[in-house]
Amino acid sequence: MDHHLLESTLTPTERKFLDLMKHGDNFLRIELLRPAKSYYKKALELNLDTEKVQQKIAECDKLLAFEVKVIWIIVAVSAALGLTFFLI
Repeated sequence: MDHHLLESTLTPTERKFLDLMKHGDNFLRIELLRPAKSYYKKALELNLDTEKVQQKIAECDKLLAFEVKVIWIIVAVSAALGLTFFLI
């Protein structure tokens, strides 16, 4: 009942913001970083609680940078292994 009362006092913009944040959080939880960041960017456009949204976007960026670094390491190791087998 309290949840329904809380929802009825929110503006449409606040409801949209909470929905976008919830979707972003759900994607972040399962490590789908690009969709999460996309939802957070849409939430940021609503200009509500921008500090919290910017922190979430920064978290996505940090994890995405780590992901790219890991991919480059895997590519380098694969190339080295492939070259090793080619030379043998």
